[in-house]
Amino acid sequence: MNTEAPGDRDWYLAHLGADVGLFAGAVRRGPLEAPVGGCPGWDVRQLTAHMGVIHRWARHCAANGAPPESRDQYRPDPELDADALADWLVSGAAALVDVLRTIDLEGPTWHPFVVAKLGRVWPRRQAQETSVHRWDAEHATGATTPIDPAMASDGIDEYLDLMMRRNVTRESVTLPVGSLHLHCTDTNGEWLMSLDDGFELVRAHAKGAAALRGPAEALLLRLWNRDTDRADELSPVGDESVLDAWLALSSR
Repeated sequence: MNTEAPGDRDWYLAHLGADVGLFAGAVRRGPLEAPVGGCPGWDVRQLTAHMGVIHRWARHCAANGAPPESRDQYRPDPELDADALADWLVSGAAALVDVLRTIDLEGPTWHPFVVAKLGRVWPRRQAQETSVHRWDAEHATGATTPIDPAMASDGIDEYLDLMMRRNVTRESVTLPVGSLHLHCTDTNGEWLMSLDDGFELVRAHAKGAAALRGPAEALLLRLWNRDTDRADELSPVGDESVLDAWLALSSR
């Protein structure tokens, strides 16, 4: 019987494992020189190296409660062929999963985000980052596998709570004036963001100065600045200048 529930550790790790398998399949399919649209300047080899390094870095952080002195030790041999590079990606992810399966989710840890330094951040963050970069790898080499709506909705929530919260604290950015409502149309998920008294995130149906509605995958990939055919399924409402200002804070 499948006992995984959305948001549980095992749910995240199951998604992480499945996405690593799909990512590795895209690497084997290649070509490794294919450009990655979501990561300008990178090809599939560079994307894979990044993902594998992040998995090894995150394993160290989660296991030790502190970052390693350098990520250089984790970089793959630049001469690996596609099969060897895919195997390297899979082995790093397997070691990561072994650690994430046993860490104390409510215990102290280290991570670079402006939220509580608790172990539960790691399974979610690694599953969500792998999901988007798996999509990148597939998009660069062929057809993409849809991101499960529940996973995509959770990814939106994590993006807003971790990435957007961090983005609005950065210097030299123009902060939006007005609130933005996001609404998934194919699964549960609604959010209202505002900056009235610092960054505020409300998970509820609420009216904003602007809104963006659509399927969870399309919303998630738009927040991550990925250009997809699904962008046509998004429906903007309200003050477009407010929407544009919030989306301008999005990350890659």
